[in-house]
Amino acid sequence: MRTTLTLIIAAIFSVAANAHNITGKVVDENKSPLDFVNVVVHKADSTYLAGTVTDENGVFLFNERDDKPKFVKVSSIGYANQTLVIPPAGDLGVIILKPESVMLGEVVVKSNRPVTAIKGDALVTNVAGSQLEHAGTANDVLPQVPMVLGRDGNFEVFGKGTSVIYVNGREIRDVNELTQINSADIKNIEVVTNPGAKYDASVKSVIRIRTKRPQGEGFSGTLRTMGVAQKYFRNVDQANLKFRAGGLEVFANFGYMIGKFQSDARAEMITNSTIRWDELFSQRGSMHQNDFFGKTGLSYLFNENHSIGGYYLNSFTRQKSSHTGTTSVWANDALYDRFTINRAAETKTLPSHYANIYYSGKVGGLGIDFNADYLWRKVTNPVSTQEQSEMQENSMINSTGTSRSRMFAEKLVLSYPIWKGSIELGEEFASSRFSTIYTTDAEIVGNVDSRVDENNISTFMELRQSFGNFNFGAGIRYEHVGFEYLENGQKNEDQSRTYNNLFPSLSLSTTVKNVQLSLSYTHKTQRPSYTDLDGTVDYVNRFTLENGNPYLKPEKNHTVEAMGAWKKFFGQISYTYKKDPIMHTTRPYGDNGEIKLITLENFPKIQTLQAFIGSRFKVGLWQPTVNAGIMKQWFSIDFVDGCRNLGNPIGMVQFQNAIHLPLDIWMNIDLQWMSAGDDKNMRQASSSYLNAKLYKAFFKNNFSVSLEANDIFDKGNYGATMMSRYVSIYRCSEDLNRSFIITLQYTFNSSRDRYRGKGAGNSEKSRF
Repeated sequence: MRTTLTLIIAAIFSVAANAHNITGKVVDENKSPLDFVNVVVHKADSTYLAGTVTDENGVFLFNERDDKPKFVKVSSIGYANQTLVIPPAGDLGVIILKPESVMLGEVVVKSNRPVTAIKGDALVTNVAGSQLEHAGTANDVLPQVPMVLGRDGNFEVFGKGTSVIYVNGREIRDVNELTQINSADIKNIEVVTNPGAKYDASVKSVIRIRTKRPQGEGFSGTLRTMGVAQKYFRNVDQANLKFRAGGLEVFANFGYMIGKFQSDARAEMITNSTIRWDELFSQRGSMHQNDFFGKTGLSYLFNENHSIGGYYLNSFTRQKSSHTGTTSVWANDALYDRFTINRAAETKTLPSHYANIYYSGKVGGLGIDFNADYLWRKVTNPVSTQEQSEMQENSMINSTGTSRSRMFAEKLVLSYPIWKGSIELGEEFASSRFSTIYTTDAEIVGNVDSRVDENNISTFMELRQSFGNFNFGAGIRYEHVGFEYLENGQKNEDQSRTYNNLFPSLSLSTTVKNVQLSLSYTHKTQRPSYTDLDGTVDYVNRFTLENGNPYLKPEKNHTVEAMGAWKKFFGQISYTYKKDPIMHTTRPYGDNGEIKLITLENFPKIQTLQAFIGSRFKVGLWQPTVNAGIMKQWFSIDFVDGCRNLGNPIGMVQFQNAIHLPLDIWMNIDLQWMSAGDDKNMRQASSSYLNAKLYKAFFKNNFSVSLEANDIFDKGNYGATMMSRYVSIYRCSEDLNRSFIITLQYTFNSSRDRYRGKGAGNSEKSRF
């Protein structure tokens, strides 16, 4: 079977290699590539034959055709159409589209490309030429992109969870990189809400940032400083330096953050067993944090078809926290105890090492991307907890946890034009190890020495074809995951697992007049993180413990999604069936079961429906954006008083305003409201925020100043209640969420990175 498959693939490449193609590259008047431009081939009598769209590099391709096309018509909204004669060799070279203007008396009306459009399975937001160019950095642009939620590097897609972020095809591991990208250098941002087989089966959403192509020789760099005043003050400084000469590019990035954070919280826990226990927790404290990172590397561009490079990254983190809290406990409504807790902890990440090497090339029509990655990290976490009881005995608990992570990964991806589109084939291998040594003097908790060794092997194939106005994609991904769970150096057969899974994906997109439509299906999984699998029992207080669960199974998801865009409006709706979803829950611990253990378990299933709509307008100097979304799940749990339905929907409304003031100052006023509702077995309260920002660039965007006031009314924090059979836990952060930020940034001789490494084992890195 393997030999037959090899012969079939070889035959496909052989046929494609002998074809004479019709190809070209479409750019704008600034020589920047234009993607998803419509390209159609005609006969001499103007009879339509076939159509396609340009890719992210502005390139289009038609394989040799028997119907002998004569003309190519190139068109895109906002640009003047061009009709060209196909040369004998089939290569039309570089085609420059010019903006289209219409003269009405003394008024010139200039067409604008739609800010948000659909390209295949992605929702594309054009940044170049829009008010988003003046947002500041990529970190400032992303909250203005439809369906993207979050800030300060922590972004997710509405209803899809945390996203994987790519910049020019390379996944970023350090969110500080987002602050290194000037918004004026961004071309567009693609949001993929249902990613296909080329992505790891655990990836639920993808954000792809594509920058423009400025050229710069010699030295270049960006210097940035940011001061944040919340309850306490913190400072973030970065320096990114680069030298380019010919094909050689050498770079070095440095940064550090130092500051103090508030850490106040409140919680209520109700436990129904032989006795009804009511516990009320209140905690006040702070954390000092120091972060440092340094990254250096180089790349060499032999020509546009061949590039090699590598980099090394080292980072150090130290956190010291101290908290004072009170806990009151009632047994059947009678006061049982009240005690004060003093907790001191220190988390230290020793210099963590991360390296990448890559080769990116093209031989004929065959594209080749190879990456190899290595990661090593050690984290220590000593904790001291003192309890002073009013009615019971005092206690003093000390513990120390030490975890080590190690990973090696490689990834190879081949791409080739075939028939009316392209095919991608790839393989990836990752070998990882996560070990934990935990020691404590608590009598109810034992010491732990555990380790997880995992090998992950995956292959994928993704085929994309264009038939007239229809674009079709199909993919299949195979993943083999085998891991061994060891305690005290001995393999535990019951907790060791092997998985072999196939993950298919399908997509279809088309344009009907000026309406863009897409439909997709994916099968995904969500494997538990190594922390989730860690069986170490942590001491919270004398009534409550917490740990992971080595017996967790991966979650499996099936998603069907539809998207549409018309003029300035777009919409999305998706349905997901989740099997074995992973959720926090509680269960009795110890001989009498009065102590409760907060842990993780697989539940049978959840069904969810999600919808999102939005639009962006322009009224003079005012450019408002309105978005709205809703999430609804079908899920119920066994509760102490019977079956309880957790199906209350969660709604969200965003109202974002960009105003172009005199002196080229940009002001943003953004409002978001999210309703109360149910997410898995969590019942969350409502929340909202109002943010305001002023941004001004000087010296041709080389120097910029921004002033921000975030969550002005301090309504961003919200409480959530975890529901389980015998226990419900309400938690709420009481930190001050309001903050004021000033950012200064200076860029000289700005140039886009030539580094083309995309990384390997990226899903494993996120699990660490």
